[in-house]
Amino acid sequence: MAYPPDFLKRVDQFIALANQMAEGGLQGEVSAAILFAAGRYNAFNFLSNEGSEQDQATAVDFYVSEYRKAIVSNLEGAVGPLVKPQS
Repeated sequence: MAYPPDFLKRVDQFIALANQMAEGGLQGEVSAAILFAAGRYNAFNFLSNEGSEQDQATAVDFYVSEYRKAIVSNLEGAVGPLVKPQS
């Protein structure tokens, strides 16, 4: 799957900020914060667009499915090879 360049630019901006925040060995904390922030932002976005209570389960299924696709495709190197830490 090809991703639009502007989309990947936004992704890279988030990753650059995360890398900056993770300096000093806080990768796990920053990873957890990214997940929580994505959940908070997506919930806000859903509710701001007049999502109803009966639509919440559908929204959760959608966001969980999208996250699963994103992590699997990145683990498989869809956007490029993962850079592994130097030992």
